[in-house]
Amino acid sequence: MDIILPFMLDNGFSRGAFIAADQTVADVLACHSYPKVVENVLGEAILLALALAGNIKFNGIFSFNVRGDGAVKRLFVSVTNDKKVRAYADFDAEHLPTGDNPTNQALFGNGELLFSVAQLGQEPYQGIVQLTQTSLKETVSDYFRLSEQIKTDLVLRTKEGRHRCLVLQEMPHKENLSATKCADLWETQTVLLESVQDNELFDDSLQPEDILYRLFHANKITVFPKTEPCFSCPCHRSQMEKFLKTLSEQEREALYQDGKITVECQFCGNKFVFEKGEF
Repeated sequence: MDIILPFMLDNGFSRGAFIAADQTVADVLACHSYPKVVENVLGEAILLALALAGNIKFNGIFSFNVRGDGAVKRLFVSVTNDKKVRAYADFDAEHLPTGDNPTNQALFGNGELLFSVAQLGQEPYQGIVQLTQTSLKETVSDYFRLSEQIKTDLVLRTKEGRHRCLVLQEMPHKENLSATKCADLWETQTVLLESVQDNELFDDSLQPEDILYRLFHANKITVFPKTEPCFSCPCHRSQMEKFLKTLSEQEREALYQDGKITVECQFCGNKFVFEKGEF
């Protein structure tokens, strides 16, 4: 299942999304040969990137970029406005942590998470937050709470190659609700969100709408049209050629091996070979 299904609770008190990215993550990982621990954290990053991109109106590319000084040097995920995804990881295999759920500190060391949105004809927007020592999920929640002052709750689950995410954010209130009422309502909604069970999230007989209504049947819930994410890498020989032509003759000369320059796309692994006489 690959779907982003936005929803709203209680007439706009909060908004959220149900996200599944099974084939999308599988297609990204099929382009690489990563250790399991890297596959797991890259899959988590893809889900978080889709969750964030799904809450932004943009016409361009949303980027989710983790940089650290630990075993995993970089995770990069890009999501287009029509939810086409590509991603890669750069890491030191000899120093990767063991265990099923290593912390950010064990994976990345000291680092930061950068969000950016590049749109045609507009200045790019960028947000930066220091990585928490625990997880990418907690880092994203901290970013919204501290930088954007938006309460955010996230559920991330993976089981046998299937990937699910539920995100919920409190919105500016249109109604004149007291601080106590708002706090109580938000706490209730997050408790319901986190009560979701794996046997619900990964039950093939249940549609995303069914799961949402099970969780929030006591709230007024509105479901919006879905989108379907997918893996797509737009790399092309002409792009690589254009880049190589920006280099000086001396710089290109240093890249030749046996009279050829081989350029490999870091996202999909496609290789493009250029003969010496092409420039």
